[in-house]
Formats: sequence, structure tokens, C-alpha cells
Amino acid sequence: MLNVFVEPTSEPKADNQAVPKLKVGEWFRIDRNVIDERKDEIYRKCMEEGAVGEKYWKRFKKSNRIADENPDQYPRIIETYIFKHDWEYKTEQEMRDMCKEIGEGMCDEVICDLELQMRICNGESATDLFKKADKLPRVRVIQLRNGGTGYFGGGTAGIFSSSNPPADLYGDDFFPSYKCYRDTPYAFRRVLS
Repeated sequence: MLNVFVEPTSEPKADNQAVPKLKVGEWFRIDRNVIDERKDEIYRKCMEEGAVGEKYWKRFKKSNRIADENPDQYPRIIETYIFKHDWEYKTEQEMRDMCKEIGEGMCDEVICDLELQMRICNGESATDLFKKADKLPRVRVIQLRNGGTGYFGGGTAGIFSSSNPPADLYGDDFFPSYKCYRDTPYAFRRVLS
């Protein structure tokens, strides 16, 4: 059993406090109400990025529709968690198990798109998310909606660095015993309002 203590998320920040950033080892809050309220801003920031931004806007619209059609699976508030990578390797199955032990399972591509939109709402630029290399240390492993394994973002960690932007997403089949040396799992939990 994974023995990780995670402090509960604090109350929303006051106006004079810093906007939450996505960090390794901390829960990151995604509020779909905020995303809905700022949909026009997200659209505008995507369109400012040209063809790349238009591609992501289409992906966001599809993910938002899926989330709206499946409210039990994607409640209004979700929190995500990036594990600190402190092992030689984990199998894909071990990573999925880790996510179930700390939360409700692995993030999927819909949650990843909600995360990106929340980051735009929190003030991160679409250029940084769509075009520049990720500043997080590791690519995040997710469980695709079709059951496959996905890889989200890039990473700065030494010889395993990847210049992929944070919004980069690609998938493969699920191979339970595949040993993953460089990437880290990405967990989620629902927050009931």
C-alpha cells in the first residue's frame, strides 16, 4: 500500500493571494464553474495562437461536452495530483494502482483538458501551454477513456527530459507489465460541492 500523506486543499485564495499553480506533490483544483464562466476568454486565448490554438479549442470543446454529459464521472470540482518520481521504474499497472490508493484513479484526457483550461483561467498563457516546453519534471501517465495509456505534457528531468509542451497528449495501448522508467502517474479525486 502506498503511504502518502496529502494535506487537504485549503479554502479558495483571497484576491491578494497567489493563484494556484500546478505542482508536483500537491493537489491542484479544477473548477468547471470557473471554466464555464471564462469560456470566451479561453476561446480568445486559443484563437490568438493560430492553427495550434484552434486545434486545442476543438479538443477542449469535445472534452467539455463529454464532461457535461457525464456529471457523475466529471463533477464540477476535481483535484489532480502529480506524483514525485522517486523510483527506478513502475509498471503501468502499478501506476494505475498508485492513483487508486491516493485518489479515485488515473486522470484521463478529459480531465487533462479541464486542467489546461483551468490553468488558462489561472493566468498561464496559451503560448506556454501549447508551444513551449513543459516546466514540470516528468511526462504524466494517464488512463485514456478507451482503456489505453496516455502520455501528457513534457518534462525537464535530466536525461529523460522532453521538450513537449504541457498540452501535448498521445496514447498507446495499455500494457500492464510495461516498465515505465521516466514518466510519472497523474491521479484525480472528485470534490463534492
